[in-house]
Amino acid sequence: MLRLAMGMGKPTRNELLAEYYLRAAGVAAAWIDAEGHVGAQDVASIENEPGRIVYCCERGSHFVLAYRLYEWKKAVIVDPPAIVAKLEELADRGGVGLTPHAVAIDRALAAVMTVNEALERMSASGDLRDLNQAFKEARKADPNCNQRYFKNNVLNKLTAY
Repeated sequence: MLRLAMGMGKPTRNELLAEYYLRAAGVAAAWIDAEGHVGAQDVASIENEPGRIVYCCERGSHFVLAYRLYEWKKAVIVDPPAIVAKLEELADRGGVGLTPHAVAIDRALAAVMTVNEALERMSASGDLRDLNQAFKEARKADPNCNQRYFKNNVLNKLTAY
Protein backbone atom coordinates (compact mmCIF):
# COMPACT_ATOMS: atom_id res chain seq x y z
CA MET A 1 0.00 0.00 0.00
CA LEU A 2 1.21 3.50 -0.74
CA ARG A 3 2.68 5.42 2.18
CA LEU A 4 1.15 8.63 0.86
CA ALA A 5 -2.29 7.09 0.47
CA MET A 6 -2.03 5.72 3.99
CA GLY A 7 -1.25 9.18 5.36
CA MET A 8 2.13 8.06 6.63
CA GLY A 9 4.01 11.22 5.76
CA LYS A 10 6.23 12.38 2.99
CA PRO A 11 5.73 10.73 -0.42
CA THR A 12 8.48 8.52 -1.80
CA ARG A 13 10.41 9.39 -4.94
CA ASN A 14 8.43 6.81 -6.92
CA GLU A 15 5.13 8.22 -5.65
CA LEU A 16 6.18 11.69 -6.77
CA LEU A 17 7.20 10.31 -10.16
CA ALA A 18 3.88 8.46 -10.43
CA GLU A 19 2.07 11.77 -9.75
CA TYR A 20 4.15 13.38 -12.51
CA TYR A 21 3.36 10.47 -14.84
CA LEU A 22 -0.39 10.87 -14.27
CA ARG A 23 -0.16 14.61 -14.99
CA ALA A 24 2.04 14.16 -18.07
CA ALA A 25 -0.14 11.36 -19.45
CA GLY A 26 -3.30 13.45 -19.13
CA VAL A 27 -4.99 11.12 -16.66
CA ALA A 28 -7.99 12.76 -15.00
CA ALA A 29 -10.54 11.39 -12.54
CA ALA A 30 -14.25 11.33 -11.83
CA TRP A 31 -15.30 10.45 -8.31
CA ILE A 32 -18.31 9.59 -6.19
CA ASP A 33 -18.15 9.99 -2.44
CA ALA A 34 -19.93 7.95 0.23
CA GLU A 35 -22.80 10.47 0.34
CA GLY A 36 -23.36 10.28 -3.42
CA HIS A 37 -21.68 13.56 -4.36
CA VAL A 38 -20.05 13.56 -7.79
CA GLY A 39 -16.89 15.41 -8.77
CA ALA A 40 -14.04 15.64 -11.24
CA GLN A 41 -10.29 16.19 -10.96
CA ASP A 42 -8.29 17.57 -13.89
CA VAL A 43 -5.31 15.50 -12.80
CA ALA A 44 -5.72 12.15 -11.07
CA SER A 45 -3.70 11.82 -7.90
CA ILE A 46 -2.26 8.77 -6.23
CA GLU A 47 -4.10 9.94 -3.12
CA ASN A 48 -7.74 9.02 -2.71
CA GLU A 49 -10.01 10.38 0.00
CA PRO A 50 -11.50 7.64 2.18
CA GLY A 51 -14.93 6.54 1.01
CA ARG A 52 -14.51 7.85 -2.53
CA ILE A 53 -14.99 5.65 -5.56
CA VAL A 54 -12.61 6.99 -8.19
CA TYR A 55 -12.34 6.16 -11.87
CA CYS A 56 -9.59 7.51 -14.09
CA CYS A 57 -9.96 8.49 -17.74
CA GLU A 58 -8.52 10.87 -20.29
CA ARG A 59 -8.53 14.56 -19.41
CA GLY A 60 -11.60 16.27 -20.83
CA SER A 61 -13.85 13.24 -20.62
CA HIS A 62 -13.81 13.35 -16.82
CA PHE A 63 -15.72 16.61 -16.66
CA VAL A 64 -18.31 15.54 -19.23
CA LEU A 65 -18.92 12.28 -17.38
CA ALA A 66 -19.16 13.94 -13.98
CA TYR A 67 -21.51 16.62 -15.31
CA ARG A 68 -23.81 14.11 -17.04
CA LEU A 69 -23.80 11.98 -13.90
CA TYR A 70 -24.65 15.02 -11.78
CA GLU A 71 -27.52 15.97 -14.12
CA TRP A 72 -28.88 12.40 -14.07
CA LYS A 73 -28.55 12.21 -10.29
CA LYS A 74 -30.62 15.37 -9.77
CA ALA A 75 -33.71 13.59 -11.13
CA VAL A 76 -33.46 10.42 -9.03
CA ILE A 77 -32.58 9.34 -5.52
CA VAL A 78 -29.81 6.78 -5.70
CA ASP A 79 -26.98 5.32 -3.68
CA PRO A 80 -23.28 5.30 -4.66
CA PRO A 81 -23.35 1.81 -6.27
CA ALA A 82 -26.17 2.95 -8.58
CA ILE A 83 -24.21 6.10 -9.41
CA VAL A 84 -21.16 3.98 -10.23
CA ALA A 85 -23.27 1.81 -12.54
CA LYS A 86 -24.58 4.94 -14.30
CA LEU A 87 -21.03 6.33 -14.62
CA GLU A 88 -19.91 3.10 -16.28
CA GLU A 89 -22.95 3.20 -18.57
CA LEU A 90 -22.30 6.83 -19.58
CA ALA A 91 -18.65 6.09 -20.24
CA ASP A 92 -19.52 3.06 -22.34
CA ARG A 93 -22.08 4.99 -24.40
CA GLY A 94 -19.60 7.84 -24.89
CA GLY A 95 -16.71 5.56 -25.82
CA VAL A 96 -14.69 6.67 -22.81
CA GLY A 97 -12.37 4.13 -21.23
CA LEU A 98 -12.63 4.06 -17.45
CA THR A 99 -9.97 2.60 -15.22
CA PRO A 100 -10.49 2.01 -11.50
CA HIS A 101 -8.28 4.33 -9.46
CA ALA A 102 -6.20 1.54 -7.90
CA VAL A 103 -5.42 0.08 -11.34
CA ALA A 104 -4.38 3.50 -12.72
CA ILE A 105 -2.05 4.04 -9.75
CA ASP A 106 -0.54 0.56 -10.13
CA ARG A 107 0.10 1.32 -13.80
CA ALA A 108 1.70 4.68 -13.00
CA LEU A 109 4.00 3.09 -10.43
CA ALA A 110 4.85 0.29 -12.87
CA ALA A 111 5.78 2.89 -15.50
CA VAL A 112 8.05 4.60 -12.97
CA MET A 113 9.72 1.28 -12.16
CA THR A 114 10.22 0.57 -15.88
CA VAL A 115 11.92 3.94 -16.37
CA ASN A 116 14.05 3.44 -13.24
CA GLU A 117 15.18 0.02 -14.46
CA ALA A 118 15.98 1.38 -17.93
CA LEU A 119 18.00 4.21 -16.37
CA GLU A 120 19.93 1.68 -14.28
CA ARG A 121 20.70 -0.41 -17.38
CA MET A 122 21.72 2.71 -19.31
CA SER A 123 23.93 3.84 -16.44
CA ALA A 124 25.63 0.45 -16.24
CA SER A 125 26.27 0.33 -19.99
CA GLY A 126 27.49 3.95 -20.24
CA ASP A 127 24.55 4.99 -22.41
CA LEU A 128 23.32 7.42 -19.76
CA ARG A 129 26.64 9.26 -19.82
CA ASP A 130 26.39 9.45 -23.63
CA LEU A 131 22.84 10.77 -23.38
CA ASN A 132 23.86 13.44 -20.89
CA GLN A 133 26.73 14.46 -23.18
CA ALA A 134 24.32 14.63 -26.13
CA PHE A 135 22.08 16.99 -24.15
CA LYS A 136 25.03 19.22 -23.28
CA GLU A 137 26.05 19.35 -26.95
CA ALA A 138 22.48 20.07 -28.09
CA ARG A 139 22.21 22.83 -25.52
CA LYS A 140 25.53 24.31 -26.62
CA ALA A 141 24.45 24.26 -30.27
CA ASP A 142 21.00 25.66 -29.52
CA PRO A 143 20.52 27.51 -26.22
CA ASN A 144 16.74 27.27 -26.78
CA CYS A 145 16.89 23.48 -26.57
CA ASN A 146 14.97 23.03 -23.38
CA GLN A 147 15.22 20.10 -21.07
CA ARG A 148 11.55 19.13 -21.50
CA TYR A 149 11.95 18.63 -25.26
CA PHE A 150 15.15 16.70 -24.72
CA LYS A 151 13.60 14.58 -21.96
CA ASN A 152 10.73 13.62 -24.28
CA ASN A 153 13.34 12.28 -26.68
CA VAL A 154 15.01 10.47 -23.79
CA LEU A 155 11.70 8.89 -22.76
CA ASN A 156 11.22 7.66 -26.33
CA LYS A 157 14.67 6.06 -26.12
CA LEU A 158 13.93 4.58 -22.70
CA THR A 159 10.74 2.92 -23.84
CA ALA A 160 12.66 1.35 -26.72
CA TYR A 161 15.59 0.38 -24.48
